[in-house]
Amino acid sequence: MQCSIVRSIKRISSTWRVVDIGGYNIHLLVEGKDKKGPTVVFFHGAGDIALHWNLVLPKVGKFATAVAIDHAGEGWSDHGHGLALNQQAYDTYQALKKGGYQAPYILVGHSLGGITANLFASKYKEEVIGVVMVDATHPDVVLKIFNKNTKKMERKRMRLTADQPIKEVITSQIKEPKETKSFQGRRDFGDKLDKFSEEDKARFNWIYNERPFTYVKGQSDTYEAEIMQDMYLNKEKYTLGNMPLIVISGGNKSIPEGDENWSSEQLVKHRDSLQKDLLNLSTNSKQIIAKKSGHYIQIDQPEIIVKQIRQLVENQ
Repeated sequence: MQCSIVRSIKRISSTWRVVDIGGYNIHLLVEGKDKKGPTVVFFHGAGDIALHWNLVLPKVGKFATAVAIDHAGEGWSDHGHGLALNQQAYDTYQALKKGGYQAPYILVGHSLGGITANLFASKYKEEVIGVVMVDATHPDVVLKIFNKNTKKMERKRMRLTADQPIKEVITSQIKEPKETKSFQGRRDFGDKLDKFSEEDKARFNWIYNERPFTYVKGQSDTYEAEIMQDMYLNKEKYTLGNMPLIVISGGNKSIPEGDENWSSEQLVKHRDSLQKDLLNLSTNSKQIIAKKSGHYIQIDQPEIIVKQIRQLVENQ
């Protein structure tokens, strides 16, 4: 067990677990142990951690086994074989199997975690019986990206920045701890943590504002542009047949600031169209608009997510 886990494990509640998946530990938040039926698996978005699901997880744990993953190098998980999204999907599968959380699985992915959930579902399709996309990222997403030529941030389709082959998933064991570098980060949550317990607020603050952020040099690339480009150009590889798919979209999101490439109006129209297009991943899909939610539906209206998961569990 790498020392980062040992030093900080006391800050996690009784619902934590760490699973060794090959020389590195993946941290899980678990509710509803030993429940019959499917295992509900939660994927967090970029820069987030499993704890972001903690307004949803305990409620789902009342009727199903619910597992939220800290991806390698995030939250309380050790650095593994890097942050590539396909590696994250593989690591999640290994953590579930070695942790004793058996299929069938219902996947719940927020933001970039929706891409990872899609990768998992298409890779292990026979073991997945439903997917919930929570304001999930679409492969044709437009983001603010740094232009190396102009030295400015500009709006651009993320997939069009792809410039390298997708990294192959590494399945070998890590025999020696990775050498890490660190810096002190800072994250202002505003009022986003108001609904969380005081204990969880302290955990968020420790992860983002007290402990140094660590990384492994050369392992920080998620290959998201390359993976999104592949998903966009080769849609048939990632479709889910008639698997139940629920797309929950925030209906009260802020208006993005435009630039010379994309106006605010164009960005909103494109953003909304991408949420609808996610429905095409399955022939058995529906969209729900969370009218009072921004991007973090799991915080603004967690009950909507819980309700849809419950329906999938009951209908399986």
